Amino acid sequence: MTETVDQYKARIISNTDGKDPLEVQRQTPQALLLLIKGRDAGSLRRNPQPGKWSVAQIVTHLAESEVVTIWRYRQMLERSGSNILPYDQDVWEKLGDYSHADAHASLELFRLLRERNLHLLDQLTAEQWEMYGIHAERGKESVRHLARMMAGHDVNHLEQIRKILEK
Repeated sequence: MTETVDQYKARIISNTDGKDPLEVQRQTPQALLLLIKGRDAGSLRRNPQPGKWSVAQIVTHLAESEVVTIWRYRQMLERSGSNILPYDQDVWEKLGDYSHADAHASLELFRLLRERNLHLLDQLTAEQWEMYGIHAERGKESVRHLARMMAGHDVNHLEQIRKILEK
């Protein structure tokens, strides 16, 4: 059964219940580092099962998702109400050759991009937090909502990585 957009949003947002979304985002790079530190490239590129992403693919996805998020925050802050285009993560995975990605290099890219996004978010006024974009699939999303979605996205993928590495 395929998850609907509303089900996805609810699941991802629920990952942040009772948590400060910015604090979750601040902790994610270190949590990722602790999970992959000392692991060889082969084990990080091993797919847990056919059609499921490896740890390296997930970390690379997180880095490239942060690229998307940098753009989305700035679009909303520059022109509240702007249109936000979705992207197909499977196409990005193929274009980015995630299956051959270096998890440690992807983590470093993620860390640097996340640092920039958090710096931006730390500077926002109350009014700027409520600026928004219209996502083509998910509808109206404020900067605050996107920050919470990204934190929930982090939690989701950290849990996937933990499960893969437990095997």
